[in-house]
Amino acid sequence: MTRAAALLAGCALMVAVGSVGSAGSAAQTEAAWFAGESATGSFTALAVGTPTIVSCTAGGNVVTPTLSLRWSFPVGSGYTVPTNLNLYYSNNGAIPNLLPITTGATTAGPDAGGVYTTTYNIGLLGGILSTQAAIAVESKVGNWTSPRVARLATWPLTIGAATCVPA
Repeated sequence: MTRAAALLAGCALMVAVGSVGSAGSAAQTEAAWFAGESATGSFTALAVGTPTIVSCTAGGNVVTPTLSLRWSFPVGSGYTVPTNLNLYYSNNGAIPNLLPITTGATTAGPDAGGVYTTTYNIGLLGGILSTQAAIAVESKVGNWTSPRVARLATWPLTIGAATCVPA
């Protein structure tokens, strides 16, 4: 083979390899995002109305304490008991320790003014464990709840009147 023939064969081989290597590669493109349209909207979050506590009475004594809570749902809310009510209690008076009341409470009403009365018999064990208790109520709609409103009750060990004040 002559030098010219070898050079010609080498060039042909390079052209062939170059075309095979570029045949499978993607072509480069330019892309851009243009938003010629826009949309607006609004939404309203569910606001669950907070109940109002009208009064709280700490009854009984340190051995057999009871709590009576007079309260109302927000006016015009259409909330009802038990569908829209959660009750909580803590036998040591600590608001962070509130637990759901599952038994021992009765709720009557509403009266003509829309006020309910919930009475909770804390029982002998509650009175022996502490001279204070907290009770709270909140409105609920499905899984949504209002802020809790609570009262703190205290029973004296000896002489004096039991009290129930805002917590």
